[in-house]
Amino acid sequence: MAVHAPARPGHHRRPAAERPARRRWLRPVALVTGLTLVGGCAGAYLYIRHLDANIQHAPLGAGNAPPPGGAADEHGRTAMNILIIGTDSRKDLGGAYGDRQNVGRGNNDVNIVLHVYPDRRSAVALDLPRDTLIDLPACKDPQSGRSAPALKHRPLNEAMGRGGPGCVQDTVQSVTNLKIDHFAVVNFQGVKDLTDAVDGVDVTLCRPIKDSDSHLDLPAGRSHLSGEQGLQFVRTRYAVQDGTAVGRFSMQRDFLSSLLRKLTDRGTLFDPTKAFPVIEAATRSITVDDAIAGTTKLVGLASELKNIKPAEVAFAQPPVEYTGDDPDRDLQQKDRLAQPAADQLFALIRADKSLTGGPDQAPEPAAGAPATTAPAGTAPAASAPAAAPPAAPSTVTVNVVNGVGTPGLATSAQKTLAGLGYPATVGHNTAQPVATSTVRYGQADRKGAAEAVARALGLPESAVAAEGGGRSVLVTLGADYRAGAPGAGAGPAPVPTTVPSDASVHTGDEAACSGGAKFGAFVR
Repeated sequence: MAVHAPARPGHHRRPAAERPARRRWLRPVALVTGLTLVGGCAGAYLYIRHLDANIQHAPLGAGNAPPPGGAADEHGRTAMNILIIGTDSRKDLGGAYGDRQNVGRGNNDVNIVLHVYPDRRSAVALDLPRDTLIDLPACKDPQSGRSAPALKHRPLNEAMGRGGPGCVQDTVQSVTNLKIDHFAVVNFQGVKDLTDAVDGVDVTLCRPIKDSDSHLDLPAGRSHLSGEQGLQFVRTRYAVQDGTAVGRFSMQRDFLSSLLRKLTDRGTLFDPTKAFPVIEAATRSITVDDAIAGTTKLVGLASELKNIKPAEVAFAQPPVEYTGDDPDRDLQQKDRLAQPAADQLFALIRADKSLTGGPDQAPEPAAGAPATTAPAGTAPAASAPAAAPPAAPSTVTVNVVNGVGTPGLATSAQKTLAGLGYPATVGHNTAQPVATSTVRYGQADRKGAAEAVARALGLPESAVAAEGGGRSVLVTLGADYRAGAPGAGAGPAPVPTTVPSDASVHTGDEAACSGGAKFGAFVR
């Protein structure tokens, strides 16, 4: 069943405001100045070298081409996507927390894409539950050089073991079509260290929780968590809501919101005695991509994000359905993305739409050209009736067929269409290679729908033709099809205008308690 929660109306992202240029470099200067005051220039240099030595890093990607990046705004700025990976590795924990042999990479049990809007003043934290069944892409492990083949219908949290954080990145990109710019991996010890570095975080529970698996034991109401309790809090699953990774996100959202408030507090960021422990813990506890593997680079990234306040962070989770009907008994306790709503949510994020500002009032790009007015005194010709608008995407079933054999080609087109609201499926490859893509419709009133599908895939109007007599639309992708590249004469693909009603969206400043208040209706 799907997870239901309406988007909160009436909350709007604040427009970008100009800031004096000096504010952009104030924080790095403050930190460097603090280092110099504490230990002098030589001491500051040595300390930065020490921090740099702490940082572990890995390359972006695992052999798969990334999707295209987002469009630039009127100032030439583009969104940035940072993948936050939480692993269940027990490294450096001395055998605590069970699974004593799990001291390597572990599994990617937390997968959150931080989508930072071009204005750098607001963001979306998109959670992908670890047990979601997806298609895993082929990955090449940069450490061992070994390749893992593509697999269908497997849990998301298997990606880390197939090629490290780069494989998690490629997997998340294949699911969301969001281009990941950076990643940061945090293990159990890292959660403890960061919590202690900010002197703990405050959380609020709806009811008491005593969980024998995570060992969390807290009363209802407000609690201040130390590092150990912070780890217990984000690990708690079986005692929360429906006992799945889906329900656990309410706990992780509460924790992350509180941590964000601490990190953005002026007392933490501008007081060297408070900032240095955070920097030390961060560099010691995380693995980042090569491009940001350095203390000054991480401080620069943090400075770029400094204007994002908790109230401007939307925590989102796509709707899912539980898989109790899966033919594989080992997968009957997992979940799958509820389509087309999940892809609609991803499309909104890719298009930099606010998730908390209510319905988008822009007209549908696919609705056709604007109406024209006949000259005065001219009667409309009886033989030229107005064309009917294309049918709503949710009423048009589309089957996509790969006509060239390129792996993933039909799936890519299916995801594009599903993200726009079409119930799209992937059919069997054609027996023989096809040179030219086609979009076929059966009944005459489906022509407008077929034309809209063609536009969405960047195919020319000449690709549309009548064939058969069914109600569905058949897309056959030929050698001329280029995923993501608009074809000749094609208009822009339409973007959903509202957040799906069954998606979960909350903001970082919400005062609601966690661990009991259902942000969705969970039904097995």
